[in-house]
Amino acid sequence: MLDGSTHACKTEQCAGGVARNIAEALWRLRNGRTRLLTAIGDDSDGQYLQNIAPGLILDGCVIKNERTAIYAAIFDKKGECVLGLGDMDVHNQITVDLVKRHIDVLKNAPLVVIDGNLPLTTMDYILKLCNKYGKPGKGSFSFIKHKRN
Repeated sequence: MLDGSTHACKTEQCAGGVARNIAEALWRLRNGRTRLLTAIGDDSDGQYLQNIAPGLILDGCVIKNERTAIYAAIFDKKGECVLGLGDMDVHNQITVDLVKRHIDVLKNAPLVVIDGNLPLTTMDYILKLCNKYGKPGKGSFSFIKHKRN
């Protein structure tokens, strides 16, 4: 019952995020030759993410005085998600200016993957750059777009 009372539970923390998960998997498969342009806070969760795959996250992606994005899910006894809570404000720091600072990485990348949590102006800019530099898809990009509230 969701009445504000405290209930016993077990918790688990793990690294996540669609784009981050893809990037880490490629980082491992390519012996550290994958980079992730993202925004994380200068908090313990941000440090945790940097330690999982050293060198994966590009320089300049740690945002001072911000919280790393976090998602909490509440599951029922059957393992079905009954409630999800997300603190994703840091994604607004993934700006066109941040992308411009790493344009050489993007130009040289054999593949560009973007997450649907980016600001639309940043997403549009990245897609235009991918078209300009002939990244896979040749103008017909598809990506996972998360529903925004």
